[in-house]
Amino acid sequence: MEICINYGGRRHCFFLPVLEFPVNWGRPGPGPVNYPALFQDAILLASVSNAVKQITDENVRKSVQEGISAGFRAAQKHAGGDVTINAPVAHAA
Repeated sequence: MEICINYGGRRHCFFLPVLEFPVNWGRPGPGPVNYPALFQDAILLASVSNAVKQITDENVRKSVQEGISAGFRAAQKHAGGDVTINAPVAHAA
C-alpha cells in the first residue's frame, strides 16, 4: 500500500506493509468440508477486530467496527443455526 502526500511543493510517498494471513487448513474432512473456510473467515475477522483499537481516527475506527460486526453477522447467517459464533466485542472502543 502506498500513501502519497503533497507537502511543500513536493510529493512524499510512503510504502506501508500489508499484513498477510496465510491460513492453510490443508485438505478438509472428514465431515463438512466448508468448516475451514468458516474458520479462516472467523480468524481474519477476529484478528482485525483485535487490531481495530489501534486505529487513531474515531470515525475510521467506528466504520471498521461496523464492518467487522456486519462480517460476523454474515458469517453466522451463512453458517446456519447449528453453528454458534461468539464474536469478540473487544473492538468496541
